Amino acid sequence: VYGEGKSKGSAVPSDSQAREKLALYVYEYLLHVGAQKSAQTFLSEIRWEKNITLG
Repeated sequence: VYGEGKSKGSAVPSDSQAREKLALYVYEYLLHVGAQKSAQTFLSEIRWEKNITLG
């Protein structure tokens, strides 16, 4: 899995990085299926404070 064969360190994503990645995935999915209002509500519910730039 992460950092297999190496000592624990930067190869293992932190919980906050994992949460952020999952939140972005959920947000992008909601936008993809046409649920813009739900996507915005989701960001409000999880108290997202960063700007999101989709490319």
